[in-house]
Amino acid sequence: RCSCSLLLCKFRLSYYPHQLDSFTALLHEAFDGQCEHMVYGDFLPYTPGQETAPCYFIHVTKRTS
Repeated sequence: RCSCSLLLCKFRLSYYPHQLDSFTALLHEAFDGQCEHMVYGDFLPYTPGQETAPCYFIHVTKRTS
């Protein structure tokens, strides 16, 4: 719930759909491979090939150097 006036309270979520493997490669390239990368599916740790496919992925990337 927004406590500001309706004219000022706007939320916009912008996203672009990516394939999991190509987006992971893009992140590793952006960090020159110097990163830890964790993937969550629907806020739970994701394991490739798991029984149920998540609706969306969350990527957490931490620079290691």
